[in-house]
Amino acid sequence: MRRSAKAWAGAAMSLALGATVPAQHPVASPFPGPGAAASPRGLAGRPFAGPAAAPGQSPLDPRAAPQAQLALAFNAAVPVARGPLLVAAPFAFAAPVEDMARAIDCLAAAEYYEAGRGIADQRAVAQVVLNRVRHRSFPSTVCGVVFEGSGRQTGCQFTFTCDGALARRDPSPEAWEEARRVATGMLLGQVEPTVGLATHYHTDWVSPAWDREMDKIAVVRTHLFYRWRGAGGGPGAFDTRHPGAEPRIPLLARLSPAHRGPGEAAQLALPQAAAPEAVTAAAPVLPGPPVPTLAQSRAPASASTGVFLATLPAGARPDSFPALAEARCNGLPECRFIAWTDAARTPRALPMPGSSVDAIAFTFVRRRGVAKVQWDCAAFARQDPAQCIRGGG
Repeated sequence: MRRSAKAWAGAAMSLALGATVPAQHPVASPFPGPGAAASPRGLAGRPFAGPAAAPGQSPLDPRAAPQAQLALAFNAAVPVARGPLLVAAPFAFAAPVEDMARAIDCLAAAEYYEAGRGIADQRAVAQVVLNRVRHRSFPSTVCGVVFEGSGRQTGCQFTFTCDGALARRDPSPEAWEEARRVATGMLLGQVEPTVGLATHYHTDWVSPAWDREMDKIAVVRTHLFYRWRGAGGGPGAFDTRHPGAEPRIPLLARLSPAHRGPGEAAQLALPQAAAPEAVTAAAPVLPGPPVPTLAQSRAPASASTGVFLATLPAGARPDSFPALAEARCNGLPECRFIAWTDAARTPRALPMPGSSVDAIAFTFVRRRGVAKVQWDCAAFARQDPAQCIRGGG
């Protein structure tokens, strides 16, 4: 029995040498290696391109290869680590609107090219990216994490950034906006609890060497999620603060106006995000009975419905509030964004009670193309008294 186990381990390690992405902190992507006779598959287990697969295994299924079958068996035998799954804190992105747009598009690209069209799968990928942004071993920006090593064919962290996928395959407009909405929600505080503090993942049909030194903490369909053992995977390692700016990534210029150089930038467009549950509860409202949250309803169709009531993300910088408002009001010629720091004081509908009126922390009003922003200066000091609600606080 001992000899059999040793032989199994040797075969698995041999497989790992052929499946590993040779990078310092790799995230093994859903894509087969160069020359593999398989179409790329995402977290949802569906081919991104190529002929439709018949029910069950097909010649295009990367799991059909003998090495993949060995990896599947090996990965299934590794148990999920014991103990509680620590959930990441909400990510309160605080940066100017242009940097917000860059971060959204970098995160959206990682979601789409790594996870396909599945919303839950995209959120799992996004959570790993945001976990890395906070971890001291990775870059401190969203775009820095996603495109780390992209200039080296064998050193990228996310394979789509260095294998030519960005040049070969564009998402449809609908798919791109879907990914951007998910990205916006995550940056505004939405959390994917199923993957905890994972900083690494790979598909279950590969067996990279690096996962031997990590704890498997979650399984999301065909993807396995990992954290470092010891202090490197504990909450104390996630102490990096976002610098408030995002780098421009020329590789994304074809998809993202925010990443184009001087003279190339088109008008920035921040997508309507699904409201982060229990963190940023924003809803378009009408006079009368409460309406569903934004996650269940569409953006307002006209200026008459362009009113949003929201709870600001905990810990967000006051200067980031206008970018949050722009994200909600995107595409509306007239819009009112009213926000509170206390979720208990945030109303769900108009007219709002007096207790909510007294607790308003921030307002954004756009009429005829002109925007006016104001803060509660008793809570957020401003140099210009005109920017204060209630006459300067």
